[in-house]
Amino acid sequence: MKGFLYIDNDNIGEVNFSIIDESMGGIGGNLIANDNYKKYQPTIQQHFEKQGISNVDNFNFRIVLEDNTELKPEGGIGVTDSADFDEIYVESAGLDLSKFQE
Repeated sequence: MKGFLYIDNDNIGEVNFSIIDESMGGIGGNLIANDNYKKYQPTIQQHFEKQGISNVDNFNFRIVLEDNTELKPEGGIGVTDSADFDEIYVESAGLDLSKFQE
């Protein structure tokens, strides 16, 4: 399912989410970053270097699906972006996955 990743009200990219852990209500996917992402990328990569992930304790990450439904994950939202790789991964847990199984 397609969704958009936000920091506050800035859309920073698009993700095609899939279920990665049904028992934990987990979804994940690669971020297709847009130009807004570039202003946050150095800080997100610093979080990755220090703690392995950038999460909702660092930024107000939000996931909004293409039908404008905002997800409210109990387990938070995390972004993994290493300067050593060209892949940016977004994951979230603690969701009701019924919307993803339609």
